[in-house]
Amino acid sequence: MREPRYVRNLRDDIPWMLGICLVLAVVGPFGTFDSMTFAHRLPYFLITGISTWLLVVGLVRLLLRLEAFDRWHTVARMALAGALAAIPGALVVFAVEAMFRTTPPLRALLWLVPNHAVLTISISVVIGLFIQQRLHQQADVERARVADLPAPAAGPEPTSFFRRIPPALGRDLLALEMEDHYLRIHTAVGSDLILLRLRDAIGELGEAAGLQVHRSWWVAHGAVQSATRDGGRLTLVLRNGLQVPVSKTWREPVKTAGWLS
Repeated sequence: MREPRYVRNLRDDIPWMLGICLVLAVVGPFGTFDSMTFAHRLPYFLITGISTWLLVVGLVRLLLRLEAFDRWHTVARMALAGALAAIPGALVVFAVEAMFRTTPPLRALLWLVPNHAVLTISISVVIGLFIQQRLHQQADVERARVADLPAPAAGPEPTSFFRRIPPALGRDLLALEMEDHYLRIHTAVGSDLILLRLRDAIGELGEAAGLQVHRSWWVAHGAVQSATRDGGRLTLVLRNGLQVPVSKTWREPVKTAGWLS
């Protein structure tokens, strides 16, 4: 089974997150330098830092599942995630304070939540802008690479779209996935990111190439290996193990295509 991309992203972010926690443990902000030893400050900031990070990432993923928030600007989306994360995050800080220093009175939550919100919102927005900048750089590099590629020989493939696929990915197109303002191309070999809207890619490929199955997903004919149901959720499993959600809007075309048998 293919490892979900968000799991890979979390794993890749672990080193810099641990680095931030280590810096905080050395500096000792919020009065921790005078009241705790380094041996206590390190687990203190590891617990609070990593829990806050996971809360923000989880809330961003939750918001992205809602169509209204998918169109929000990155700063607004990350600020909202940071604000929501401040509530359970403050409870974590409250518990860690009781564990490593003294148990605060319950009324401390009245100032702890807004103060923690300032921190979580700031961190969330910075992370969001950093990721957005990284995506812009990846898209610029990919766009320059695609511009230098020679046009393939005339054939049955939709030339205007397949010129965008890096040669290393081959031509066995399985699916397209929308990521914010970018498009991730999934082939049997791997995946890569390009600067293109999903609807424009579908227009270039043509109706005969595949079906849109979700507002963020398109799947090629011949790519589906099986389909699974979990309650009311329908998921297509592709030949490479990639799992693609099917929304209610596109279930009938998917059924007509014979992908649910």
